Amino acid sequence: MPSFRHRTALLLLSLLLACPGALAADATPRSQVAGVAQAIEDHYFDAERGRDIAQGLRSAADAGAFDAQGSPQALAEALTARLKPLDRHFRVHVLREGERKPLARRGSPADADPDSGITRAEMLAGDIGLLGLRGFADFEFGRDDQPARQAIDAALQELAHADAVVVDLRGNRGGSPAMVGYLASAFVTRGADIFNTFHSRAGTFSEAPADWYRAPRTTVPLYVVIDARTGSAAESFAYTLQQAGRATIVGETSGGAANPGGPVATREGLEVFVPTGSPLNPFSGGNWEGVGVQPDVRAPSAEAVDAALRLARTATARRRPE
Repeated sequence: MPSFRHRTALLLLSLLLACPGALAADATPRSQVAGVAQAIEDHYFDAERGRDIAQGLRSAADAGAFDAQGSPQALAEALTARLKPLDRHFRVHVLREGERKPLARRGSPADADPDSGITRAEMLAGDIGLLGLRGFADFEFGRDDQPARQAIDAALQELAHADAVVVDLRGNRGGSPAMVGYLASAFVTRGADIFNTFHSRAGTFSEAPADWYRAPRTTVPLYVVIDARTGSAAESFAYTLQQAGRATIVGETSGGAANPGGPVATREGLEVFVPTGSPLNPFSGGNWEGVGVQPDVRAPSAEAVDAALRLARTATARRRPE
């Protein structure tokens, strides 16, 4: 059976083929809005809501709401501002010459870019492990040569003897569901039913990893640091472990972008990121769309890691024999 990643890639490839993105020389603001509206109606994960959002755009365009936008860039910004309150993943930008690439290449960072997204993996005073991630890099399960998989395994090995672990996701805008599931599996019992199920027009897919981490730390105190710039897959990691009662979340309310998707190019020269799926958590029965992941312990972004480290040191002190 195809993996979550492969199913998602196939769905996004179908979006690319459906909307080739050929620039229309005579495109007007109203025709450009119509193209964005059609992309949303055709591909938004909730078909009924997608039709409503699309009709709202068309009605606004017919009323002249976008006629004053003097450039495609200004129009893209106006559309993004209008759409983002409806779904935090919506965004519109202008396609430029040479920008369109085959989606399969755009969606395979493990092969195209060896950057793991790891900013730090180190042991601190008091035997506290600190893992920093600026993004969730992609990889394929079942392959031992994936740079991102090797990098996260090495990082987890570095922290294997930590008495507590802090994961810093401040400013992390998301990335691959494969890394979300795999990294979460390093802290829970193998096979634990904790992962989000994503619902889309193509069916339902779980974020549970195809390969689980070989040596999970199921009882080590775990703290996940987030801020207002934490989004998407990074929020999924924090939310999953919080709802499972496995991690304490420290920092600020996150961005609130739960619904993943992909870019759809329009024939009028714009590209809209359309959410094509929505997660359902087995514990909450919902997700964090529009409201963000709520921290268990609040702290300003600049102070959140220190706050998490204090909690970790207190927890380890309690666990050590006198």
